[in-house]
Amino acid sequence: MSKTDKELILEVTQEEYDEAMKKGWNDDDIQKPGKHRYHRTTRVAKPSEAKVKITMWLDGDVLLHFQKRAAPPHAAPYQTQINAELRKTMEQDLSDETAKIGKNIETLTTNKEFIRAVAEQLKELETV
Repeated sequence: MSKTDKELILEVTQEEYDEAMKKGWNDDDIQKPGKHRYHRTTRVAKPSEAKVKITMWLDGDVLLHFQKRAAPPHAAPYQTQINAELRKTMEQDLSDETAKIGKNIETLTTNKEFIRAVAEQLKELETV
């Protein structure tokens, strides 16, 4: 542990755990009873490495679908599967954006009027 790290201890009582379970929480929402040690650090992780806890409303049928997919032995947990599907969508969006930029570059670099306009701008900069 470095000098910038801070140790945090979270203690969950059986009563707190039971109360949360009565409210419909599950083990992904609350730690099991006991003391849990965490280390807070000032080190910044890359967004792709960081896990962020959020509250999110999903359609019931979507949640049930992923919970069914997670039910068989050795299947990935449903949250992991949802994250994987969201990542596929994100990566496809980024890929589409990169392809669009590439197409725009190709269009501009093959457009003689555009190239002439850039050449004129460069000449003006050289004379300034």
